[in-house]
Amino acid sequence: MRKQNRKSSIFRFASFLVLPLIALVSGCGKIGDPLPPIPRAPMIIDELKVEQQGTNLILSFPLVRTNRSAILERIDIYRLIESANDPAGLPQESFSSSAALIQSIQGDRIPQKSSTVTFIDPLDLKNTARDRRHRYAIRLVAASGVAADFSNYAMITPLYELSRPPSNIEFRQTERETLIKWAPPATNENGSSPANVAGYDIFRRAGENGSLVKLNSEPLREPQFSDRNFRFEVKYQYIVRSLSLLPGNAALSSAIESNDSALMNYTPKDSFPPAAPSSVTIASINSIVSIFWPLNSEPDVAGYNIYRSEDDKAPPEKWARLNPLLHKTASFRDDKVQVGKQYFYQITAVDQFGNESVRSTTVGETVNP
Repeated sequence: MRKQNRKSSIFRFASFLVLPLIALVSGCGKIGDPLPPIPRAPMIIDELKVEQQGTNLILSFPLVRTNRSAILERIDIYRLIESANDPAGLPQESFSSSAALIQSIQGDRIPQKSSTVTFIDPLDLKNTARDRRHRYAIRLVAASGVAADFSNYAMITPLYELSRPPSNIEFRQTERETLIKWAPPATNENGSSPANVAGYDIFRRAGENGSLVKLNSEPLREPQFSDRNFRFEVKYQYIVRSLSLLPGNAALSSAIESNDSALMNYTPKDSFPPAAPSSVTIASINSIVSIFWPLNSEPDVAGYNIYRSEDDKAPPEKWARLNPLLHKTASFRDDKVQVGKQYFYQITAVDQFGNESVRSTTVGETVNP
């Protein structure tokens, strides 16, 4: 996003001073403690900024809320569209006579819990002349009707060869990443081609509320992204923006983002079973068969299944599962056996989503008394 900011004049609302209270005691005059001044305006604009994001010019200005104040009636937003070659300096009188009032934010619409106010001025890049600069200023108006001076000027010459957003976003899931791919745009917002695309930014949020957070620390050169910071069964929303270069500026750090792509919902599904338990050992004593194996290293393993057969060549469906519920430890004692008989065992690991591993290597043992 491109930011430009020019300061012209800092407005002020005059504060009312409360005269000292004079008390008369026994014919002698005594001056009381002075009261603090009471500000007239509840908010003061410190700095006005403007930046382009897609086909919008976004104005923002911080507000300082005082403890005691008069009522603010509204905030007036003015815009002057001028030649990009006009001088940056402009007297307030000239701006006042030429600029258009494009929005008034009434006092009851001013955010009470935010220190920053934003305003979006849409752009029509197909029907707007290029090389036109947008000059903005803001003015506070008190309930008494008294208007402050204009704020500083915020100026910007919009990028007209602005790429359209990407399309056809697709997802491919592996155990360790969500791979997101998309189709690059073919045209710009003003209808020209080829698209002015130099890279991409991708944004994500969990659920449907909250702010979208940019995932890439550097602009993406290719139309894809590997998201490795995710959780299975959590719903995510993604958007992608194209990055367009400014004329004569090849730096991606100052490229302009496109409008948002279509908002895509995606929930990663875990269909990836853990590895089969390894290094299974077996022993028999006191008419009991004991089986041991190391715990699986996967963090989502929920337990194990133990299968038994008297025929090590039997198909999987002929093996009996010995545990009615997932077995939580890495050992098992089988006391439902007959002395002198040989039994064969296979172990599987199961994750928290019910994915079961392939079976371990078969181990067998003859039951000893």
